[in-house]
Amino acid sequence: MAIPNILNTGKSGMIASKIAIATTGHNITNANTEGFSRQRVQTTTADTGASFENNVIGGGTRLSRVERVNDEYIEKQLRIGQKDLSHYEEKDLVLKQVEDIFNEMNGDGLNRLVSRFFNEFRKLSEESENPAVRQSVREATQAMVNDFHRIRNEVNEVVRHVDSRIEGYTKEANATIGDIAELNRKINVLEVAGGSPNDLLDKRDLALKKLGSLFDISMHRDKNGNFNVDLVGGGPLISSGEVDKLTVERTPANSDGKPDNSFDIKTTGKVPGVITHQVKGGRLGALVEVRDKAISTVLSRLDDLAFSMTQSVNAIHQQGITAGGLTHISYFKPLEEKQRAAEFIGLSDDIQASANNIATAMIANAPGDNRIAIAISKLQNERLMDQGNATVDEWYNSIVSDVGVAAQRNRFALNQQRDIMTQLGKVRDQISGVSIDEETTNLLQYQHAFDASAKVIQVADDMLKTVLALKRD
Repeated sequence: MAIPNILNTGKSGMIASKIAIATTGHNITNANTEGFSRQRVQTTTADTGASFENNVIGGGTRLSRVERVNDEYIEKQLRIGQKDLSHYEEKDLVLKQVEDIFNEMNGDGLNRLVSRFFNEFRKLSEESENPAVRQSVREATQAMVNDFHRIRNEVNEVVRHVDSRIEGYTKEANATIGDIAELNRKINVLEVAGGSPNDLLDKRDLALKKLGSLFDISMHRDKNGNFNVDLVGGGPLISSGEVDKLTVERTPANSDGKPDNSFDIKTTGKVPGVITHQVKGGRLGALVEVRDKAISTVLSRLDDLAFSMTQSVNAIHQQGITAGGLTHISYFKPLEEKQRAAEFIGLSDDIQASANNIATAMIANAPGDNRIAIAISKLQNERLMDQGNATVDEWYNSIVSDVGVAAQRNRFALNQQRDIMTQLGKVRDQISGVSIDEETTNLLQYQHAFDASAKVIQVADDMLKTVLALKRD
């Protein structure tokens, strides 16, 4: 082998070691970077000449590629797992807010106020001529009405909070979609040029996890090698380099349970339209599900309770006669429909004007007649709700119970999913994670290899000097 070939062999070793050292340093400095996959230098023997000597001895080494140590199956499982974890986390946040609204640990929740309302009418039946008891009845009623309003307003606040999060996550989704499309373009350029876009691939995987945490997505490559992303059930988001975005718009209530004037999610694709209830999984799917199912059901059942109490109490009270001889007096403001009844329930103008307008008797000039007050107090134990299958107390308790059960069930699923993600994270760390100890060992190994290759060049240089000195002699 000619001495210049030995120099080239040493040079190739130094280049390979230098790249390996640089790659190891890159791994070490990104050990704590989210989504980073460790990289590994792959080398192969360099091509040799056609001579027998070259074929026997070899021509050194050359860089094959810088490999990204990554498992696509594990990345897919992490993406799915993150979608489920985000889904449960978002539901837990909202359900806990709803649960707190019905928390009666302070002793003055709606359930107790409703019981107090009926108890005051029982007292009134015993002391129908006592003005202080009449005042107490009116005050107990107003306290109950105020709590209906409080619950309705606080649940509405939760709906507004959900809408603000839907709007925020939609903007986040659009930004991430744009990031993925730009990464696709850069990766494609590098791949066509024969490069290894490892860091860009990590960034794209991380962006896909982020997008997948918002809603259920699917991915595939088209015949041109473009990386396309679809919203499952909602159409393409990234297709052949084209990007479709999401928008939100306030719309009227619909049959799917969406509250009035809350956000619908729309797509700006080739066939634009409302996709609110096609959005499944992830944070956005959780918010839509809780808002249009769980919260919508709570509001509907609360309105049923307020409407039923208003209608039932008024139906009895209008049959009675007040202390002043008035009849057909409504106790509550009449309601035309169930919708938003818990928001509009209130004392009638006549009852607000005077507690003497509370009817207790069925006939005039009968001081001992208390049949109206007794009839109203008995409503507490009558099955007014659920088509005659539940009392007022049972109906309200079922609302509270259903909210608590839904929150507890979701919390259990959330804890399970956290355990699953912990295990998946450990598996990924074993495959793609950076071990500082291992990389430090590699660094020393590549340093020694670099020094040894440099020594080869030094020896070849000494040999060349010797040959040149012989010629001068």
